[in-house]
Amino acid sequence: MEGSTASNADRGQQLRSVGTSVGLTVAGFLTAVVVFGVGIVTIGAVGIDLQQQPILFAIAGIVLQGVGFGVAVVLYMAVTDNWGLVGLRVPTLRDVGWTVGGLVALFAGYLGIVAIVSLLNVTPAENSIVEAGQQNPGLVPLLIPLAILVVGPSEELLFRGAIQGVLRRSYSAVPAIAIASSLFGVAHVFALLGGPLSGILVYISVTFVLGMILGAIYERTENIVVPSLVHGVYNAILFTSLYFQVSGGV
Repeated sequence: MEGSTASNADRGQQLRSVGTSVGLTVAGFLTAVVVFGVGIVTIGAVGIDLQQQPILFAIAGIVLQGVGFGVAVVLYMAVTDNWGLVGLRVPTLRDVGWTVGGLVALFAGYLGIVAIVSLLNVTPAENSIVEAGQQNPGLVPLLIPLAILVVGPSEELLFRGAIQGVLRRSYSAVPAIAIASSLFGVAHVFALLGGPLSGILVYISVTFVLGMILGAIYERTENIVVPSLVHGVYNAILFTSLYFQVSGGV
C-alpha cells in the first residue's frame, strides 16, 4: 500500500508539473500581449505611430514579447519563491565548447529534417517574421542582433529555464525535455502565417526537434546562457542568409 501511495503521489506531482508548464506557456504569451499593448500605447503617446512604420513595429513586437516572457518567468519565481529554478552563471570554457557543439548539432538536426521533408514533398509553414523581412528588407539586418540579444535569451528563459526546470523536478531528463519541447513547438504556431495543416505540422516538428537539442544542452550544462547563445546565434545565421536573399546577394 505504501508503494502504491507513493506512486500515486509521484503521478500527481508529475501531472501538476505538466499543468504548471502549460500555465507558464500561456502566462508567457499573455504577459507578452499585455506588455506589447502597454508598450504600443506608450510609444504612441510620445507621437510615434508604429502602424505607419512596419520596421519599427516588428522590432517593438520582438523586444516587447521578449520582455513579456522575462516578466512572466520572474513573476512566477517571485510568487513561488523559487529563485533557484533557472540555472545561470558566467560561462566556463566547457560551456563555450557546448555552445559550439550545440550550434553544430542544431544545424545538423535542421538539415536532417529538411532532407526528410524534401523527400516527403511537404512545404513547411512560414514564420511571420520571415515574411516581414521579405516585405521590408531593411528589417532583416536588425533581426540579426535581436536574435542573439532578445529572441534566444527570452525563449530559452521561458521554455528551458522555467518550463523544463519545473518538469525536471518531477520527471527524469528525457520526458522533461520532450514535454518542454512539445510546448515549445506548439507555441510557435502563433508565429505562423497559416497554410495547409501538413505545413504547420512540419514546422512544429522541426521546432520540436530543435527544442530537444536545446533542452539536452541545458540539461548537460545547467546554464541557461548556453542554450540562449546557441538559439540566438542559430537564428542570427538564418537571418543572415535571409538578408543575402532579400538584398540580391544570393
